[in-house]
Amino acid sequence: MLKNLVLALALWFLVEWAYTEKIKPFLKSELNTEIPTKNTTKKNCNNAVDNSLSKDSLGKQSKSLVKNLLLKDSVTYGLDISHYQGDLITTLNKRKDSLYFVICKATEGTTYIDPTYQSNCTILKEKKVVRGAYHFYLCEFDPIDQAQHFSKIIMENNFLNISHLPPVMDIENSSMDTNCGDLKTAQNNILLFLKEVEKITGRIPMIYTNKSTGDKYLNTPDFAKYHLWIAAYTKDLTANNIPSAWDNKWMIWQRSDSYSFQDTNFDFDIFNGNRLELRKFIRNTIVKNKTTN
Repeated sequence: MLKNLVLALALWFLVEWAYTEKIKPFLKSELNTEIPTKNTTKKNCNNAVDNSLSKDSLGKQSKSLVKNLLLKDSVTYGLDISHYQGDLITTLNKRKDSLYFVICKATEGTTYIDPTYQSNCTILKEKKVVRGAYHFYLCEFDPIDQAQHFSKIIMENNFLNISHLPPVMDIENSSMDTNCGDLKTAQNNILLFLKEVEKITGRIPMIYTNKSTGDKYLNTPDFAKYHLWIAAYTKDLTANNIPSAWDNKWMIWQRSDSYSFQDTNFDFDIFNGNRLELRKFIRNTIVKNKTTN
């Protein structure tokens, strides 16, 4: 009996050693497979989403601002695109890629129109994908002229209507150079753009930015009226990623700029809610007593 017990223990130690030293490293390195642990990471949407927790510089877990990346119907997925992706939008599969919305670059400055904007909108309409449009703001140009240029393009051919995402103003560090004037002037011009777009389109626009740009240029309560599309390439979204004016509130999260599809990278986005909540958000951006065609 003792001999059998020793044999059983030896066999158990052999199996444990083989798993720890051989099998587990092979699975992780060769097959790129996550080994289940207490904080198992699962991945969805072509491996673009996981529930890893972000940590601050002290190694403590920061509180997530996302309901639950893994809970079905808790969040809604989308992409944003421009001419840099060519015509690959034609091959995207709405069901296969779990996509519900796509935001297209429309304009930049006072004259530029993204060469793929109209075709992208037409294709998205055919695929029955909720769509939106954004303008890349350049502070050296007149904000009213930019707002009118953007509004004109997105309202042509019914490319903007009450079932689509609101217009977006894209504000980045590269948008705001030395020609912007002092901070107060730069901020006033941004607000002029936003108010003009709202007046023309009958929709309350959104702001796309990241934390550093937001904290520098959008650091007053005036900007908090406009819903935030935050760029933060991180595994989870926390207060550390949100510009202070928004008090941890966000509507869309651009989580990655490397959603890979047919060897081309897309920007990958998450809406803060399910599809019904996205529809409600869209309705709430319609200015009262005014609708678009």
